[in-house]
Amino acid sequence: MTGSVPTTIRARLLRSSAFRLGALQAGLFALVALLLFAVTWWSVRNYVVAQVQRAIADEFGEIEAMPAGSRADAIAGMVAQAPQGPLYYGLFDGAGHRVAGDLSRAPSRPGWSTQTQDMLAGGRQASSLGVLVHAARLDDGRLLAVGRDRRSADRLDEELQEAFLWAGAASVFLALLGGVFTARSYLRRVEAVATAAARIAAGDLGVRVSGSGRGDEFDRLAQALNGMLERIQILMESVRQVSNDIAHDLRTPLAHLRQRLESATRAATDVATFRSAAERALADVDDVLATFAALLRIAQIESGRRRAGFCRVDLSGLLDSLVGDYAPLMEDQGRPLRTQLAQGIRIHGDHALLTQMFVNLIENSLRHTPPGTPVALALERRASGCRVTLDDAGPGIPAEARSRVIGRFVRLDAARSTPGSGLGLALVAAVADLHGAALAFGDASPGLSVQLDFVLQNSPSLAAPAARPFPAVDPIEG
Repeated sequence: MTGSVPTTIRARLLRSSAFRLGALQAGLFALVALLLFAVTWWSVRNYVVAQVQRAIADEFGEIEAMPAGSRADAIAGMVAQAPQGPLYYGLFDGAGHRVAGDLSRAPSRPGWSTQTQDMLAGGRQASSLGVLVHAARLDDGRLLAVGRDRRSADRLDEELQEAFLWAGAASVFLALLGGVFTARSYLRRVEAVATAAARIAAGDLGVRVSGSGRGDEFDRLAQALNGMLERIQILMESVRQVSNDIAHDLRTPLAHLRQRLESATRAATDVATFRSAAERALADVDDVLATFAALLRIAQIESGRRRAGFCRVDLSGLLDSLVGDYAPLMEDQGRPLRTQLAQGIRIHGDHALLTQMFVNLIENSLRHTPPGTPVALALERRASGCRVTLDDAGPGIPAEARSRVIGRFVRLDAARSTPGSGLGLALVAAVADLHGAALAFGDASPGLSVQLDFVLQNSPSLAAPAARPFPAVDPIEG
């Protein structure tokens, strides 16, 4: 069992993409080494042969320039000076018989050729070697041949072959070794991702993929996976929280509904009394249904499916229209409304959802502030986008509670006396997140300041939609 673990690791290593890439590189290195050897060998070989031919041609020219009667003696003297080469001479008559020199045989034809030279030891042939020979007919009809042994060229061939063989083997070995080390590194990091994924699949959503800090593709993958896991964990915790909140917050209205129906069943003595109880029960049912509708709407927004229908939205026009709708109501309540809206600002988004979001914010400001409280709405262009600010001079939200007011069914103590389900700001947060807008709550000194920072997308391919009346939007009470 113990021996099977290294075997399994080795098998996985050999099947890894990094090792296959290393093996492919090794093959390419071997091919390049072979091509380099062929080119180098051809170039060096031609250079050496050219040098040998030049030496033979020079020697041939000297003998050819001699008088015909003294050529044989001159050749005999040259052979006596260097009886073992490297230059070999031969002067042959018209029948091919050697007149002078030490070439074993006459060339078969004039010109350049390679022939075998017999090497004698003790009067007998001991070995043979290849000789490059140049032959030509002289003016006296004889055939003069001058040759030089090819041992230097052959030795150079052997040295080049050996050098390139070792270089090629070393290249292939190093490439395979690099592939093994690369595969081990890749396999180790892939194993870390696979281990984390297995733990996540087992239910441990707190696991994160660790990075190396080098900023490579695995670190980018780990960063993307960790971001996805963060989102999944938030959504799962949101689902658990919603389940708990539904069980807690809907239990009260359902209990009230049951009590009213039970009281009506026991105490109602006439049709009018029973009808009154039934109407109150229907109102409770409508509140519960409205709460479920709001939850479904928030879930739909958080799923991101509405993003597919995004288009260019005239944010300046949208806010202008809302100001026109709410100005008469605020005047009736004695609320000063101050506006400072920059014109011509367009964002990429969903017109209906943006309208719903701003309606919820305005309604939230009106519901939780006393009559006569001033409200300020501003839209300003910024370097990276635009900012919408809604300020009121009401009681505001305590600093320690600002991070949790966007949760579902969250209602502060001061707001429990007002109607609502605690889902209005949750929807605002969902729409803001869908549009990539940063939502922040601050202190208006006094009162609450709500800021929404949007990133502008000025794509010329997205035309602004034609002007149309805003749809009627019922605010989600929060």
